[in-house]
Amino acid sequence: MSIWGIIKSLKYRQLKSAFFLFLKKPLFIYPTLKATVISYQISQREFPKTHQLNGKGNAFRHALWNMMISKECSKWTKNKNKAITWAKTITDWHEELSPNEPLDKAMDLYNNKVGRELFKKLNDKYSKLNSDILIDSLKEKLKSSVKTETIFEMDNYMEVLVYISELTE
Repeated sequence: MSIWGIIKSLKYRQLKSAFFLFLKKPLFIYPTLKATVISYQISQREFPKTHQLNGKGNAFRHALWNMMISKECSKWTKNKNKAITWAKTITDWHEELSPNEPLDKAMDLYNNKVGRELFKKLNDKYSKLNSDILIDSLKEKLKSSVKTETIFEMDNYMEVLVYISELTE
């Protein structure tokens, strides 16, 4: 998937909405698209057949996407919290426009949040935060991921990735 591929895949309503959203943070357009492509490529490499389904690969992809947006946008602002807030804004926007079932949407939003929180912790710990650190930390977190069957169950988990389907990864 390329940046142009992402843009071409958007419907008119999504494109219009994205345009107005990016008007607020024009400096974040390129790093957000770059982070999206990188996240997709890494997820495709790590979970080639399942990252678009509702298993552990999907949980990994959503958390990684938030981490990568935060990382790439941090290069364009002195305030890391602005980059993290932007990651929440853009990924929440994506979930609002995506045609997902309520449980799928809740899982994605939850894993997005886990990714941002992990990024914050790693950003505080390392002076130079690179993609390998993010990926390795996320893979470690994936080992303790939990299968969930309801939206309400997610309230019981703290800082763990959640997934809906048992898939062979």
